Amino acid sequence: MTHVVRPRLTEDLPALAEALIEQQPLTRYPVRNPLPFPVSDFLHFGDAVDAWTATVDGAPVGHIATTARHTGANGGDELDRACAAAHGCDVEDLVWLSAFFVGSAARRTGLGRTLLRTAVDRIRNSSGRPCLEVVPAFPAAMKLYESTGWTEVLRTRPDWLAGAPDSDGLEVVVMVLR
Repeated sequence: MTHVVRPRLTEDLPALAEALIEQQPLTRYPVRNPLPFPVSDFLHFGDAVDAWTATVDGAPVGHIATTARHTGANGGDELDRACAAAHGCDVEDLVWLSAFFVGSAARRTGLGRTLLRTAVDRIRNSSGRPCLEVVPAFPAAMKLYESTGWTEVLRTRPDWLAGAPDSDGLEVVVMVLR
């Protein structure tokens, strides 16, 4: 199998949407399924700073995007302030990772780490400061972030999470990579 990470293309949307939904029962990401808005919005087709697609033998199986400001509803300013304080920078220097997933068949192949490294390298090359939020009910995601040096700066329970099915007790962990 040939694994490639490349800039995301518009024509990747259908396959990425399929991979996102396919892996959701295993990872519970996204928490809200079905999404209350178009998958293209979730994947930041309109507001990404950068976005990449992971492919296996040419077929899109994974994704990661970056955004200039925290784009989540409810508490974005609080999250931005916590990350800026942890990095010792201005909020304008923050770059958020988002819509990061790998389809079930491509998991444990290193594609997730490659996607993450690609996004972080781009953020750092542009003098940005990396931030993300994760629901710790996704143990594989938490392990990946912790093993690559991300540290927690805040825990919160945003309103959007309270409205998700089976979300009792879930919270969001906000992390930075220094």
